[in-house]
Amino acid sequence: MIPATLVAAIAAAQDEPLERAVALIRPFLQDIGWFDALLRAELSEMAADPMHLPQLRAMRQGDARHLVIARTGRVRIAATVVDGIGPPDHVHFSGQVTLCRPLGGALVAERYRRDGDRAVAIGRASWPAGAVAQWDERHETLCLVPQERSYLLLRAQIAPEGPVHARLHDRESGAQIAAEAIDEAQARTLMLLSLLRTQGRRDAAAHFAAALDADVPTQRWAAMREYLALDTGQALPALRTMARQDADDRVRAVAAHTLERIGAGPCPA
Repeated sequence: MIPATLVAAIAAAQDEPLERAVALIRPFLQDIGWFDALLRAELSEMAADPMHLPQLRAMRQGDARHLVIARTGRVRIAATVVDGIGPPDHVHFSGQVTLCRPLGGALVAERYRRDGDRAVAIGRASWPAGAVAQWDERHETLCLVPQERSYLLLRAQIAPEGPVHARLHDRESGAQIAAEAIDEAQARTLMLLSLLRTQGRRDAAAHFAAALDADVPTQRWAAMREYLALDTGQALPALRTMARQDADDRVRAVAAHTLERIGAGPCPA
């Protein structure tokens, strides 16, 4: 079980400014007695019952395997094993603050900083096992240096308020090759809207209209698509407004194109 103190800290971090949210989570990377106890308890359960499944989500991403301990709209804590890595082709800035404690060996990484729209190498850094490294991935990130051993890391990522702006750069040239704005709370809202739409819940139309105020342009349009699929007639006034007034050029364009396709655009006369 995750300790109540950690649960409370994660809950408190949801509505705090970024610096305060990081300060709430950092002590749980500095003193990991709770993590050792969690592993002991799960291993004991597995030894007693071969069919026991820990109440933790496991996932794999490329060379990394993650055991997700906690995940909310702003805080993610996971134990990560990274093995067999080669020199990465890309440099990724997640847009979040990362806290990382290496376990069983040092963390060795090449550091990169964003300079305008480019990623610039700023040297190698190393943290011994048990130290807590912290970096702000809105501006700085790391690329792990390949080792003969696997990396075992306990990591926490804390997102700023509002949309998180992630960026991907080519490592050799430093050029930005992709950028994405992510609002996890809004993403969960979209999942719920999709469920309501599949159930034909026209009585919930007000929730679809409210989701059109999302900060991320792509999520505004995703909410509009769900609204149109639920009740095209009721969504049309909002679609017309989006086509005229949305702050994003692409959203205005796709809204206007959709109006033309469904025959609800302005009269040619």
